[in-house]
Amino acid sequence: MYELIVSDDAAGDLERLLLEKRTVAIRIIALLEQLSCDQDLLDRLTQDGYGGAPKRPVRGAVINIGKWISAQKKGLNLWRMRDFELSRQGHEYRVIYAYNPSKEQYLVLAVVERDFDYDESHSITQRIFATYNRLDDDQW
Repeated sequence: MYELIVSDDAAGDLERLLLEKRTVAIRIIALLEQLSCDQDLLDRLTQDGYGGAPKRPVRGAVINIGKWISAQKKGLNLWRMRDFELSRQGHEYRVIYAYNPSKEQYLVLAVVERDFDYDESHSITQRIFATYNRLDDDQW
């Protein structure tokens, strides 16, 4: 069975977001809770391209999944999730997570605005990479 774990860093992101954009944070928290209870949806978190686009979702999907291509090329099993409801409201946030296939666990590493643009020199990217590189199989 799949498991969803929210890292301390991501929990901190959500706490800050609750203060700055409460409705956005509440939506993301609800989505993470929904994911943690839905094995089928959790299984989708490693299906690149799942969900389609906000204006044309696939089969009623509420999220879009994508590989973080540049990170994957470096051997980091990092993914991103986009929430369609937030996108339609003009809020472009991404949930960044890692996947541990041996334990069927997803670890949410960050909740960030899209404008960090996956730039490797961005402080958020540096934080995500550092956290990922500190992980080992026994930790999660």
